[in-house]
Amino acid sequence: MTTDESMRRKSTPFDALLGVDVKYAGDGKSEVELELVPAHCNRRGVAHGGVVCGLLDTALGAAVVSSLGESEWCGTLELSVQFRDPARHSPLRARGRLARRGRRVALAEGEVIDARDRVIAVAHGVWTIWPSHPDGQATPAT
Repeated sequence: MTTDESMRRKSTPFDALLGVDVKYAGDGKSEVELELVPAHCNRRGVAHGGVVCGLLDTALGAAVVSSLGESEWCGTLELSVQFRDPARHSPLRARGRLARRGRRVALAEGEVIDARDRVIAVAHGVWTIWPSHPDGQATPAT
């Protein structure tokens, strides 16, 4: 899974709800983008922390997913986010990188950068990896 098209087809309903556009995911790397809209922001016009966390979870998760075999599945086990600057300038870009991959666990890291190239937040996380769907299903539930 290394092309824009293959990742777009695998975008989640949550990505659509938030407005996340997966620009690239492959070879343990990803880049996603989000145009801020008023619904993403608090009363002071700054993106809600949950929006930034969701963007990072998507970017880091996409980097991990790009390393999975055909039958493997994964899920976020832990995500740690450190906020550095308020997110006000759209678009926000999140980049994710696979830092380490084992049989059952993957580590990923990344950052969110605003339109002014300021680092808004950095994150690192842990993903659990299952050899097949955790519920025994062959395809994801819709």
